[in-house]
Amino acid sequence: MDELTDTTELPLPNLVVVGEFLLDRETIRVWRGNKPLQISIRQFRLLDIFMCQPGEPVSLRTLKELVWGSESTIENATVAAEIARLRRAIGGRKRDAPIRTVRNRGYVFEAHRPRTGNKPKAATADVEKRP
Repeated sequence: MDELTDTTELPLPNLVVVGEFLLDRETIRVWRGNKPLQISIRQFRLLDIFMCQPGEPVSLRTLKELVWGSESTIENATVAAEIARLRRAIGGRKRDAPIRTVRNRGYVFEAHRPRTGNKPKAATADVEKRP
């Protein structure tokens, strides 16, 4: 699984690939790159919803209905706490976090492909030192 192909446009009902994330609905497993992730079934359902709508805001109401059920009386804080646990489980630095909060809209999943090759080094010789 060296190179992942984005399958958001292809009809593969059991596999969803967005960026470096692969979600397998048949085995209920998730990978980030080559690393399998350990997440709960509820976190899996949340991630599945996010990955099916990459880059699009998903409202709290939609998440509550799809994950907990339309008759659920679950509090918004509980949903936020579960998303916080999912964020920790899938890793990534804060600025590269694939799930971000969009005020008054919900949450957005934006997974980017990992950068390959050498990272450019800062040119310290061109930087002026100040006392």
